[in-house]
Amino acid sequence: MSFRLTILGTSSALPTSDRYPTAHVLNVHERLYLIDCGEGTQMQMRRYHIHFGKINHIFISHLHGDHFFGLYPLLSTYNLMGRKTPLHIYAPASIEEMLKRHLEDFDISLGYELIIHPLAGRTIKLILSDKRVEVFSFPLKHRVKTYGFLFREKMADRNMIRSKIAEYHLTIAEISSLKKGKDILREDGEVISCDEVTSAPPVPVSYAFCSDTGYFPKLSSFVAGVGLLYHEATFGDELDALARKVGHSTARQAATVARDAGVGRLLLGHFSARYKSPETLEEEARQVFPATDAAREGQSYDITS
Repeated sequence: MSFRLTILGTSSALPTSDRYPTAHVLNVHERLYLIDCGEGTQMQMRRYHIHFGKINHIFISHLHGDHFFGLYPLLSTYNLMGRKTPLHIYAPASIEEMLKRHLEDFDISLGYELIIHPLAGRTIKLILSDKRVEVFSFPLKHRVKTYGFLFREKMADRNMIRSKIAEYHLTIAEISSLKKGKDILREDGEVISCDEVTSAPPVPVSYAFCSDTGYFPKLSSFVAGVGLLYHEATFGDELDALARKVGHSTARQAATVARDAGVGRLLLGHFSARYKSPETLEEEARQVFPATDAAREGQSYDITS
């Protein structure tokens, strides 16, 4: 499976006896990406056997404590482990000064490079691109600057039909061009059609993370068509007025975004501590978008296109 999401925390501001604050690990072709880092994240990674030494990119949606208080001890742990690989952090710009003060206050001199990528803007933006995936940030609607993240697998090359290689005596250069979707025109005028000798690659997989946010219609355009959408669902219908006041969403509003965006599946999280079980929130969301599940800590979700 090319994309696998592991949930480390599902609680909102107040952790409970069985729910930690927000943190996700996304495995993309065995490259690990940490999304938000609430209190206790590294303990959860140990509990669920996440090899966090393989994490080189951390995405912080906003600077409320339940989304990044776990970052301070994680940086220290990396240092104690002798980390040398640079660590990239994507977060609102003010995190740089916050981390600098913390390291100075606790007399920590990092043995690895910390690279801050400040998030900004009111449109969707490409913030990371590597061989396998593109990552975009997009603005959310909360009390402080907050961003969601979209992870989209890059389109793979087309697949060669093995029997055609021998039939047409294809060279390595011709195979390379055909896999890129190009037809071949040989010197003698022979045309080899890409469609005849290759098959289409799998549809790219995608995952979107919508952290703390009030409902706004444009959000569905940012996450249109993703295979799996994670969306906060702090409250149920009975607290709709409170959700609007504090910049959060109800489960029904999260489902409305999923429905309007045409996503494959919806995963709810960031539950208020007042709910002992998220089942009620799950049921409310399913009335609007049936393909909904409440996130469970320690559970992994395979993401398909």
